[in-house]
This record gives sequence, C-alpha cells and structure tokens, in this order.
Amino acid sequence: MIDKIMASPNRALITLLSALMLAIIHQYLFYGNEIGVSYPIFVILFYGFMFLFAGDRMRPLTMIDAFMAGVVLMLALTFLLYDNEPLRILNFLVVPGLIILHMTYLVGRKQRQWWDIGLIGTAMDHLLPQSIRHWGTVASIVVKTGGRGLGKTQKTAAFKVFIGLIASVPILIVVVALLSSADGIFNQYLSGFPEWLNQLTLTPGLPRVIWILIAGVLLFSYVWGFVQPMQYEAEKRENAHWKNEKAIVSASEIEKREDVSVNSIQENQTTNKISPDTIHSQAHRVPFRLDPVIVGTMLLVINCVYVLFVLVQFSYLFGAGEGQLPSDLSYAEYARSGFVELILVTGINFFILIIALQFTRSSGKIGSVVQQVLLFVLVGCSAIMLYSAFIRLNLYEQAYGYTYIRFLVHAFMIFLALLLLIAALRIRYTSIPLIRWYIVLSLAAYVAVNYVGMDNRIAELNIARYHQTGIIDASYLASLSADAVPLLREFAQREYPNLKGEMLDRQANFYLGEAESSWTSFNTARHRAKLELSTLRME
Repeated sequence: MIDKIMASPNRALITLLSALMLAIIHQYLFYGNEIGVSYPIFVILFYGFMFLFAGDRMRPLTMIDAFMAGVVLMLALTFLLYDNEPLRILNFLVVPGLIILHMTYLVGRKQRQWWDIGLIGTAMDHLLPQSIRHWGTVASIVVKTGGRGLGKTQKTAAFKVFIGLIASVPILIVVVALLSSADGIFNQYLSGFPEWLNQLTLTPGLPRVIWILIAGVLLFSYVWGFVQPMQYEAEKRENAHWKNEKAIVSASEIEKREDVSVNSIQENQTTNKISPDTIHSQAHRVPFRLDPVIVGTMLLVINCVYVLFVLVQFSYLFGAGEGQLPSDLSYAEYARSGFVELILVTGINFFILIIALQFTRSSGKIGSVVQQVLLFVLVGCSAIMLYSAFIRLNLYEQAYGYTYIRFLVHAFMIFLALLLLIAALRIRYTSIPLIRWYIVLSLAAYVAVNYVGMDNRIAELNIARYHQTGIIDASYLASLSADAVPLLREFAQREYPNLKGEMLDRQANFYLGEAESSWTSFNTARHRAKLELSTLRME
C-alpha cells in the first residue's frame, strides 16, 4: 500500500487529504480541551503520518533513532501520567522541538549527523522556508482537482473571477464606509450585519473548520517540504562547481593515462599543475585547532587560582557540614554566599574542558601527558566547587524547606557531576566522543527529571524535615500538584490535620473543572488525586 502511494500520480492529493484527516483528529483532541492523554496519541499519529508519506526519503534506522523516539514518547506520556505544571509547560515546547530535529535527521534534505550543530539550521529551514513555499502547492492541488472537468478556457475564467473578487474587497470597504457616513438609514441597515457575523463566528462549527483548514495546510506543507525540498541557488552553484572540478580532474587523469606511454615529461608537468590546487583544497578541510602551548599556559594559570580557592574551601567546607559555620555567618548567609558564582564558574570550566579536549592540536607524548594532568586538576577543582555549592544548598534547604527551584538546582548539580565524570573519562580515553555522550546524557537526564516525581519527592522531604524540626509550610504543600496529593492526604490524616483544610480550599476549583473535562484530557495523577480528595472530604 505504501509503495502504491509513493508511486501514485495523485500522491500530493492523497497526502493533502490525509493531512486534513489528521487535522480533524487534532481539533477533536485539543480544541477546547485541556491536554492529557490526547498529547501522546497525537504524537504517535504524527510519527505515523511522517513515516507514511515521507518514508521514501528516510535514511536507514539506527539505535539513536530508537533512543530519540523513546525520549519523545516518554516525554509525551508525562501529560498522561503526571501533573507538574512547570514541566508540562516545558515539555509542551521541548517535545515539538525534539520531533522536528528527529524528523530532520531522518528525512531532511541534508543528511547530517545527529550530533552536528548544523542539524538545527536544517530543521529551521524545513520548518519555515521549505514549508511556507508549499502553501502555494496546496492551492494548486485544490485548483487542479476542482477543475478536472473544466476546459482550459473555463479554468482561466474561473481564475480571473477569483482575482476580481479578491481585488474588489478593499474597494468595497472604502465605498461602504463612505455610503454609511452619507446616509443614516443605510448605516442603520448595515449595523445589523456585525451582530449576525458575531453569531456566525461564535457558532461551534466555524472555529473548528478554520482550525482544521489551518492545521491541515501546515501539516501538508511540512511533510511536503521533505518530499520536494527546495535547493537554494548558492547550493546549486556549489554543486555545479564541485561537478565541474570532478569532471576536470577525471579528464586530466584520462589524458595522463593516454599520454603516459608517449611523453612522461608532459605527464609530470600536468601533475605539477594540479597538485597545488589539491593541496590548497586539502588545507581548507583541516579543522581549526588551538595551539597546545597556549591552551596549556591558560590551564596552568587558571588551575593555580582554583587550587588556592579549593584550599580555602577545605578550611571550613566540611566543618560547615557539621554545624561549624564561619564567624558572623548564619545558615542562610552561608548557603547564599557564592552559590550562584560557584555554579557559573563550574559552567565556565565545562566550556574550557570542551575547548581543550575537542579543539586543541596534539603535542606529542610528553605534551599530551602534561595537558591531561592539567585537565584532571581542572576537573578535580570543578568537582570540589560543585560539592561546595551542593553543601550550601543542602544547608539552606534544611533551614528553610524544599521547593521546586531548590529541587531542580539539586538535580542540575547532579547532572553537572555526571558531565564532569564523562569529561574525566574523555581525558583518559581520547576515543570517547564527548559531544555525543553529552547529548545523550542531557536527554536521559531530562527524562529522568520528568519521571522522578518531583512534587511527591518535595512533599516527602518537607515531611521528613517536619519530623526533625516540627516546622512545616502547609500552604506550600497544599499548592503542590496532583502528584503529591496521595502522600499529603495520608500525612494530613495521621499527623497534621490542619493540612486538610488547606488542601480542600486550594484544589476545590481545580477538581471541579476536572469533573467536567472530556476523555481527551484524562490524566492519571489528577484522577487519583480526585479520588483521594473525595475520601478526604468524607472524613
């Protein structure tokens, strides 16, 4: 069936009709509904749509494709499984971006590697220019399909009538405005049209039809931009220049082979003429690399400052963990002092590591050993700075409780520690592809943050802090998402009855709306929380 669609002369029409069908499903799932199970359903349908109608442009599937599809699907499923609002908003933006990058890697007009930064530019090219140019393709398909029974003269007349209607719109606007000002009765007669137009606009069917038409055109133009991509003039000239050079080199080689038995001196002259160009072209292919002496000097100077800072940190870092703070510093002052600066310095160190590992020339065996030692010192100092920031934040949380931002900062620091570990491995084993590992780890870490159950974990930590200090912020706990409701309901029943009123007051309106939503908005966390709150109300 797929092969028949690919070979059909009506492939564009079939693709357009399928895009409109997918748009109908899209408006049914999302129009007037809150996002829930509808999100993963549409993601799966969109993947099927792209594979069906752009499958002939697809490169062979690999493990990275399975990994990317798994990441996209797991992030899409969070709209069904969890209710964390900040992550829902972020995933609403991240998932389409990942899908666009994945589609560009699979079926893009430029066969780029998945770790190539140029993939982003190619993705934007397919999203905007390549798609926009096919808006006219939609109109041509409609005209061609609608005019199959008409002759050439009739098609021309219909097209001219359409142009005349479009051209008359601005003139009518001016004329009607002038006539309305000239005659009050005429103006009163026309005043009834806006009310009728508002009623037409507010009817349930019209907005849905507009939604379907716009979504259908966008879906078709996007997939058709992969099927029939546009080649830019600069690329055409580059390809033509490359083909001409290849033809010239081939002709030269043939000529040399023909003349080798006649005149060897002439062959040597021809070779000497060609070799400078070859050397010049090869020189342009050499990637940019920094001098190892310059990089080593920078690392030595920076490491001296870092080692001094680390020695100062050791004088009170571990003592602070036991409650022995520097003089004249409270928990809050100690935790806040330098925390942001330490994270920024660690980020700068990552930039230095990437430059030193990826863009520095080889300097022989001794030079490589020296550079490895300097990089290990940099990684070690960065790890101690990261640990210092971790301790400071931990002290602050013990004193003031756990929140979304503090939890995410903790997760980010753990992520930085893993990046440091990979950098240390890369220093020792130079064959490790650093950028690829970083990309895979970043995606895996982001999925892990979504599935760790942030709200439930924050509630657990605050309850544990309550057991130690007797202090708790009931209002903040009640403001957590539906993910934490089962644990909070149990805590309110057994240990903290005052939390019951906070939970019912804060979330009554939300669950009233949940009861009126359709199945497309179904979310397991909200459904479970609704049952828990119903139990809490009856007690």
